Amino acid sequence: MATSPEEISKKYHTVIEATNPWKPFDLTEIFRYKDFFYYKIVNGYKAQQKQSVLGYFWVVFDPAFSILFYSLVFGAVAQIATGDVPYVIFNATAVLGWTYLSGCMNNATSSMQANAGIIQKVYFPRIYVPLVPCIIALPNFFINFVLILILMASFGFFPGIQILAIIPIMLIMITFSMGLGLLITTFKLQYRDLGRVWGYFMRFYAYAVPMAYPVTAITEQFPDKEWIYTVYMLNPAAPLIEGFRGALLGTYIPWTYIGISFLVSVVLLYVGAVVFRLREPNIVDAL
Repeated sequence: MATSPEEISKKYHTVIEATNPWKPFDLTEIFRYKDFFYYKIVNGYKAQQKQSVLGYFWVVFDPAFSILFYSLVFGAVAQIATGDVPYVIFNATAVLGWTYLSGCMNNATSSMQANAGIIQKVYFPRIYVPLVPCIIALPNFFINFVLILILMASFGFFPGIQILAIIPIMLIMITFSMGLGLLITTFKLQYRDLGRVWGYFMRFYAYAVPMAYPVTAITEQFPDKEWIYTVYMLNPAAPLIEGFRGALLGTYIPWTYIGISFLVSVVLLYVGAVVFRLREPNIVDAL
């Protein structure tokens, strides 16, 4: 039976409407492009490995060098007290979390420039752009995660059920990085100097989280000024790194501050997406 023109029109009828910037996420559209998302992840990871001569050596070398540096400077020279936990273990568990978080933050904030070619040619949900680097980094994270577990076992430390706390902590890390990535990369396209400022900021930010020192150093340094500790822990990355270490070592996890970090990350993701939507018409030209 022949199909009438009216039926064909209804079947293939598409209504193009202006997007509302205050509703930056279209879940239907995000799901529709899931194959493209999978393609970007697989090909991005393959390209990452193909472009490296030594391959997985750099995956292990980066955190290993950081652990060695902090262990020599803060453990051997400064002799920072870490209780019953050897400094190398204390530091390694935090370096693992920081390596993943900082990698997500750096790659997410430069994701638009890195994907300029495909953004100019193909339409897809832009929320994928800062998310893909965080997913691509997961295999490398798991490699280092296993090595850290082996290092811990060599010192007689074995994680308990508390290690499952790493899952929500990492999800918050991804959310925080995506929000920050959308916000920063939007302005980096117009103000190129922001890229240089960001590099210096990350160098400082590494010391604004409890990676090389314990959180107790803050309270010991300022015993009569509890507000300093509160302000310090309101830094979204600080409780995440402290919680990551606590999940591996079975020590205290600051869930209250992690909850605040979660709320900050969600708000940051929304604000970043709205700002990106508002400036999206000019992004292609800026690339």
